[in-house]
Amino acid sequence: MKAEEFADSPTGILIPIQGTHPRFGPWEHVAFVPSPLPLETPTLSATTFNAVARARAALASLDSSARQLPHPGLLRRPTLRREA
Repeated sequence: MKAEEFADSPTGILIPIQGTHPRFGPWEHVAFVPSPLPLETPTLSATTFNAVARARAALASLDSSARQLPHPGLLRRPTLRREA
């Protein structure tokens, strides 16, 4: 993480953190703490609402298909590793 990219963020703050690595010793860094989300639901345009609805339907379809696999972890684990 490049701390300077988050220094003046309107969406959160940086806080100092520190710890000790068992092999490399003490370390210091900063962590980004996001601001709380608003309680009210944002107003979406019809186009955005439809896109969200289509994405939700696609995820539901994928979930339904994955539940039929004998070992869904075979597909899930590589995808999670790649995302990380």
